[in-house]
Parts: sequence; structure tokens; C-alpha cells
Amino acid sequence: MGIHGTKKISIYIKYATIFLIIVLIVLSVFFVWQYTSLRRANIISARESWLTAAVKQHGPATVSDVNFIRPWMTFDYINTLFNIPPDYLKNNLSLSDEGYPRLSLSSYARHNNMTTDEVTGEVMNAVRNYLTK
Repeated sequence: MGIHGTKKISIYIKYATIFLIIVLIVLSVFFVWQYTSLRRANIISARESWLTAAVKQHGPATVSDVNFIRPWMTFDYINTLFNIPPDYLKNNLSLSDEGYPRLSLSSYARHNNMTTDEVTGEVMNAVRNYLTK
């Protein structure tokens, strides 16, 4: 292959790269547009409502479900999920954060220089103790 062949290939690669970037931008715009359309139509929040209704129909979680507690969960969510009084975790774990109960376990850990595993473990133990008393 000569110099002209190498130049043609590099030009094709440049055009292909530009084309792919344009396609990615168009697809990203389309994705965002579709997502906002779903949010406006309340389809996404309807799914969240369905999940909440399913949890409520199932009844409160039990001691065997304590291991399902995850760092993304808020204290309020855990209280509702396990049917725990709103101030139980606050008093039992001596929480003084202003964001309680709408504070996720990971946010609480980050604000208090703890690991998420430490906080999640403490919450699991507190919930387990509440459910077994």
C-alpha cells in the first residue's frame, strides 16, 4: 500500500469517528427525551407506586428479611419496610443527623466518617433486635 492508500484509510477513520460521535449524540438526546416523556406521563413514578403497593400488600418484612437492608435505603424506608416506630432507630443508634429519617445509610456513613458496611451492620442488628423482642 502506498502513501495515497494510507492517507485514504486515515481519512475514512476520521470520518467514521465523526459519524459515530454524531450518532452517539443523537442517541443520547433521544434517550433523554424519551426518559423525560416517561416522567411527564408518570409511567416511571407509576412503577414506583406499584412497587410500594406490592410491599404494603406483602406486609411488613420479617427477621429473615433483615439481610436485604442495603446502603441506598433511607431510615424512613427501613422503618416502613419493617414496621418499626419512626424514632426507634434514631434512639437506638443515637442518631443526631438533621436529615433523619430521609437520610440514606450511605449518606449517613459518609457524613460520619464510617463505612457503609459498619452503618448497615448496626442498622441490621438494631432491626433484628426490635423484631425479636
